[in-house]
Amino acid sequence: MSEQYRRLAVFVDNPGEGNFIWIVLESTGDPAVWLDLETGYDSHPTWIEAFDAGNAALRAYVDDENIGPVEEEPGEGEEDA
Repeated sequence: MSEQYRRLAVFVDNPGEGNFIWIVLESTGDPAVWLDLETGYDSHPTWIEAFDAGNAALRAYVDDENIGPVEEEPGEGEEDA
């Protein structure tokens, strides 16, 4: 089984004073292009609280915290009919 490492990140935005939200992003094949995977619905009063909540959400994309965010290469794991 071949695995591909996912390039995930947490970004914290501050759309208003005391209103911090987190966003989980994933890089595409183009390193300059990132896709929003998930955005927190609740705002947080501080940056660090939003960052911690975003990291908790990011960890949900990881099956094994000792290995990190991996997924099977496209076409792997499919059985021939």
